[in-house]
Amino acid sequence: GLRLSRGITIDSGAADNVMPRRFLRGRAQAWPSPASRAGVHYVVANDGRIPNEGEADFNFQTRGGRPMTWLFQIAEVNKTLAAVSALVDAGHRVTLDRDERTGVDTSFITHKNAGASMKMRRERNVWVIDAYVEDGEGENLNSLFRRPE
Repeated sequence: GLRLSRGITIDSGAADNVMPRRFLRGRAQAWPSPASRAGVHYVVANDGRIPNEGEADFNFQTRGGRPMTWLFQIAEVNKTLAAVSALVDAGHRVTLDRDERTGVDTSFITHKNAGASMKMRRERNVWVIDAYVEDGEGENLNSLFRRPE
């Protein structure tokens, strides 16, 4: 499989899980969402507006090999974002923490019904989930997906 080069960034300020359409190439199809039909736009840090283009189920595996399917809104954002609010509404518990003695980050996300957890890593002061997708034949997505290290 291939690793999503920047992972999925956990965002406590995001309203929705959102990813760019180019990450779906050959992996999933987007369909109109209530937000795209209503003409919803996302407001970004520079006060710009990005239109919602629909939604799609994105299949990936965690670093531990656990298969996941999360619903993402599609918009031309710079990186894939997972909204803490969407994760909580989907039955997850998001724990951001570090060991006070060692300083090691111990953050994770747990699905409350299934009991399954996935670790997050802290990179440049944001939390990220490493996500892996199946290798697409003949696709040139080197800037988006990389072979695992």
